[in-house]
Amino acid sequence: MKRGTAVKTRDRILKAALGLFNERGEAHVSLAQIAGRLGISEGNLWYHFRAKHDLVLALFAELEERIERTLSREPASAGADLAYFGDYARQSFRDIWEYRFLYRHRFDPDAESELAQRIADLTERAHRRTERILADMVARRLLAATPQEISELAANAWIISRYWFDYLQERHGLARITEAELQAGVKQLFALYRPYLTEAARGQIAAAHETAPRKKAARG
Repeated sequence: MKRGTAVKTRDRILKAALGLFNERGEAHVSLAQIAGRLGISEGNLWYHFRAKHDLVLALFAELEERIERTLSREPASAGADLAYFGDYARQSFRDIWEYRFLYRHRFDPDAESELAQRIADLTERAHRRTERILADMVARRLLAATPQEISELAANAWIISRYWFDYLQERHGLARITEAELQAGVKQLFALYRPYLTEAARGQIAAAHETAPRKKAARG
C-alpha cells in the first residue's frame, strides 16, 4: 500500500469512527461496524488500528491539537473589540461538539489512567486560559471584575461550554447542532458576563455573539 493511500485510508477510518462514536457512544461501536461504514474489510482497518482503543487515542490526539490551536490564539493586538472573545468562545463550542463522545465518556482512572489524566489536563488548561481571556478583557476595559470574580466566571463559563449541547439535546431533543445553536451558546456565555461588562462593552455585545457566522453546520 502506497504511503499516500495509507494516510488517506487512515484519515477516512478516523472520520468514520468519530461519526459513529458521536452517534452511538464508543462502547456501542465495533471495529466491524466502522469497517462496514467505510466499505472496507476489517483486515484493512486492522492494518491501521489494531484495537478500538487505538482509534480513541488517535481521536484524542486530534482533539488535543485542535484545542491547542484554539488556546494558543492571541488576542488582537489593538483595540477594545469584544467580537474577538465571541469568536474564541464559538470555536471552543465547535471543538466540544465535534469530539463530544470524548467529553461524554467517563474515563476510569484505574483502567484508563492515561486518558483520564489527559482529559483532566485539557479541562485545567481550558479553565486557566479562560481566566487569562477574562483578565485580558479587564485590561481592555471590557470587563470590570476582581481576580476572585474572574475565577468564578471562568468556572461557570466552562460549565456552560461543556454542557450546552447536552442541555439542548435533553431539553429540545436536538439531534444535529447548527450554527444557530453555536451562536446561542456564545450568547448564553455573554449573559453570564453581562453584569460585569463595562458600558462600552455592552454596546458591542450583539455583534460579539453574532460575528462571522460560518455557512456550514457543525459536524454531527
